[in-house]
Amino acid sequence: MASLPNRLLFIWRTFSSFEYPRDLPLVIGAFRSRHYELCPADIWRIIDTLGGYLRPREAGLLYWAATRWPLAGSVIELGSYEGRSTIVFARAGRFVHAVDAWSLAVPDRSAYRDGQISADDVFDRFKHNLRHAGVEDQVSIHRGLTKTIGQKWNMPCAILMVDAGHTYEDAKSDLETWTSFLLPGGLLLMHDVIYDGFPGATRAASELLDQGWRVIASADSLVAFARK
Repeated sequence: MASLPNRLLFIWRTFSSFEYPRDLPLVIGAFRSRHYELCPADIWRIIDTLGGYLRPREAGLLYWAATRWPLAGSVIELGSYEGRSTIVFARAGRFVHAVDAWSLAVPDRSAYRDGQISADDVFDRFKHNLRHAGVEDQVSIHRGLTKTIGQKWNMPCAILMVDAGHTYEDAKSDLETWTSFLLPGGLLLMHDVIYDGFPGATRAASELLDQGWRVIASADSLVAFARK
């Protein structure tokens, strides 16, 4: 367990990372609706060793969304990397459209450590991880830029997970393009919104609250939104 000084430093860094007053409604909404349910142990054992940035409580929120959100339908996942969140959704019973460039030819290459990791190797591991988890038939893979694929997309979804480009421009573009495919009563999830060092994603998420969305749940950096 972290010492009290370290914990206080973490809290200070968390709240000082936001831009006020812009992000205050998002911060209040997220911390009022914290979700502490963990991912089922059998699923966490599968994804724990995979590359990626999904934490146990975040995986728990995804599992809750997949199993308890009352709207039937598929998941569109923007940003899949090695498949941690993909596997949670699929093992929970949802069909997943996994959309990811798996490419270094993108503005935000943080997941690839600015080119130190091969995108093709990550893509190969993603497919291997789906087979190992027994969910290959539950996932449709769409390799390409989210903006490009979105221009020709025509399938609706019940849950939209936004975790691709983390710049403000990329996150805003993904939201503008892909929320149009979310069914009425659908659930929007955004990763790396709270205290994860991606101010662009935080800004795009904050702006949702002025566009008819409300926060309904959060876990660590993951925030869930529904239309008002």
